[in-house]
Amino acid sequence: MKYGSGAPLWGKGEGLSSKQQGRGSGELKNRYEGQSYQNSAGGSYQPPKVSGTYSEQQTQVVEDTLRTHYEAEGTAATVLSQMTTQRYQLQGAHDNVFDMRETTEKAKRELADLAAKNKRKKRRLQGIVILLAVTDLLLFVRIVQCGGSFFCRHY
Repeated sequence: MKYGSGAPLWGKGEGLSSKQQGRGSGELKNRYEGQSYQNSAGGSYQPPKVSGTYSEQQTQVVEDTLRTHYEAEGTAATVLSQMTTQRYQLQGAHDNVFDMRETTEKAKRELADLAAKNKRKKRRLQGIVILLAVTDLLLFVRIVQCGGSFFCRHY
């Protein structure tokens, strides 16, 4: 039975205890760092080469499993951290959108108020124009009736 990779990091003399100590001090390995059985030259899976007695083989398999577990745990912590960062970014974007909607609604109300005020002013000015036009018409009629003079003299 062969499991894992042919040349893992721990095959270079790094023991389990040093890996565990590294994890305890906050050191997390990114999945793109170092070698892995998944990153082999041929691009396909190559199981590890285990040798020795059955118990040594089983020990190597368990060590490989533990190392894979630590790598997966480190990757999971990295992904969780990235997802948390993205969550806060999305939450901030949501808050910005909410603020923008409130600002837009406020601007919409103010524009509606300005339009109503403008319409009232326009109606008032139209009323003044009509009043002046009627006055002009009455004065014109008076001038015509009085023979070109504003003041009519009845002799």
